[in-house]
Amino acid sequence: MSESLKVGIVGMTSDHVWRMAEQLVDAGAVLVTGADPAEELRNSVKDRFGLETVYADSADMYKNHSLDAVLLCGDNAGKAGLVEEAASHNVHVMQDKPISATLEQAGRIVAASESADIKLMVAYHNFFGDGYGRTKEWINDGTIGDTYLARAHIGHAGPREIGCSEYFQGWLFDREKNGGGTFIDEACYSLSAFLDYLGPITEISAFMNQMGWRDYLPADVEDNSVAIVRFQSGVLGVIDSKWGQIGPLPNGSSYHGTEGTLLVGRGSLKLYSRKAGLPDAKQGWIDVPTDTGRVRPGIGGEAEYFVQSVLNDTPIEGAVSARGARATQEAIEAAYRSATTGQTVKLPL
Repeated sequence: MSESLKVGIVGMTSDHVWRMAEQLVDAGAVLVTGADPAEELRNSVKDRFGLETVYADSADMYKNHSLDAVLLCGDNAGKAGLVEEAASHNVHVMQDKPISATLEQAGRIVAASESADIKLMVAYHNFFGDGYGRTKEWINDGTIGDTYLARAHIGHAGPREIGCSEYFQGWLFDREKNGGGTFIDEACYSLSAFLDYLGPITEISAFMNQMGWRDYLPADVEDNSVAIVRFQSGVLGVIDSKWGQIGPLPNGSSYHGTEGTLLVGRGSLKLYSRKAGLPDAKQGWIDVPTDTGRVRPGIGGEAEYFVQSVLNDTPIEGAVSARGARATQEAIEAAYRSATTGQTVKLPL
């Protein structure tokens, strides 16, 4: 493998493709080609990144190019087949979150990547932020004592309302292609972090419905959801997710322990702890800015992490690994089963 990673783009219908591709270039990767059935998207990628050739069929892309890796940004249900195709060519995969639309598809992705021994990273973007790393550290080292409750609220005004492209909306509003609605789209971030911070979930109860004021949303796609979870450790958790937030985005989480509390928001982190000896501790809130662009020591942005993992043959670990993302998908599937049956669902499934 050369010092520069040769990357193709497979699937362009997720609007995240533009930022993720730009980040790969910034991390030193070389975008070589791309494939998607939509001619408009192919031409956009070709013009934006100066590609000589793009394809309607990914099979033709692999036939005509020797690639080290692909960026996968298609609909959730199509990811398993595209990962299996990449694995058959021994090509590494960086893909948008979540890992898939269903747990069965997630299992296929894990099996394909491990069988071919390729790197696969599911880009849960929050995993790479400074606030994420500090939160995990303070939970794990007992800064807030024994954690007993985790809460998260996440969402936005809705895909159409925030200006997602028609290509993106075309599968976000399709339960089969997306796997659901707001819960799989937004709550996946919170579930991923909860599992990484607090360990396995053993029970989940979820409630999902529509707010009722959007006539374009199919009846089987929720825009309002709440899940209550119990972790193996006994910690309880609550997540609410919505497409329909009026006003500023309320994304944030809190972690409550026997010795303190953590409040995590966009660009801010607040710690209150009764434990003596903490840096800057004055028996009050410690404000820690997290919007400076600084990331966890040893880990750059998601693209840099992926590129360096492939070039240096180091493992993809944690919540963004194939198995970590599969665990998140299992919790997502359990939530949908609970909402459908009206019963608490036990994990593992």
